[in-house]
Amino acid sequence: MKKVFLSIFCLALQACALPLILPAATDLKTGASEVVVIGKIELVPPISAEFEQRKHWNIIGEDRMLNHVLVATGAEYKPVDTSKLNGSDFNNSLEIKWGVPFMVKAPRQRTFLNGGVTFLNVKEQEKLWFPGGYYFDVPNGAKAVYIGTLRYTRNDFNTITKVEVIDERQDIGVALNKTGGSPLLVRPSLLKRVTGE
Repeated sequence: MKKVFLSIFCLALQACALPLILPAATDLKTGASEVVVIGKIELVPPISAEFEQRKHWNIIGEDRMLNHVLVATGAEYKPVDTSKLNGSDFNNSLEIKWGVPFMVKAPRQRTFLNGGVTFLNVKEQEKLWFPGGYYFDVPNGAKAVYIGTLRYTRNDFNTITKVEVIDERQDIGVALNKTGGSPLLVRPSLLKRVTGE
């Protein structure tokens, strides 16, 4: 019982340092300093919940942590520290469900994707890290941008072997489905690779 309590306490302390998540957008309305961002993140092959992830009955919020990827974003390129999960690396981060188009409100600025993480076992803190090194710009006057699909490909040892940006604009309609917004109001601004690394 003491071990369970300590595990929950450690997770709670870590949760205190967890990032600020970019808010979901429910429409295309934004403030002067915001933009709506539409995109998708995929992992090929996808994580098998049955064989690769371990669930525990006593971890609150575990399902949310296991089924999502957390991507650090920022106004400058600063790769995340993969030796530990540092909440300060993940300020203004995307919390995305794998393979599902997302729509969030983000600051109106050049935004870098600095790396990501997903959990395989929350209690044991087993994680799978994803490289960053991509960014998108916000065209003048754009209220919403489409950044594409960021697709990570991995091998049997969970090493990322390929990262690509795919233009799947049909996802704009999927993301806007319940908002009543027009895809014509969304400007394409596909992710670009940071050069000079």
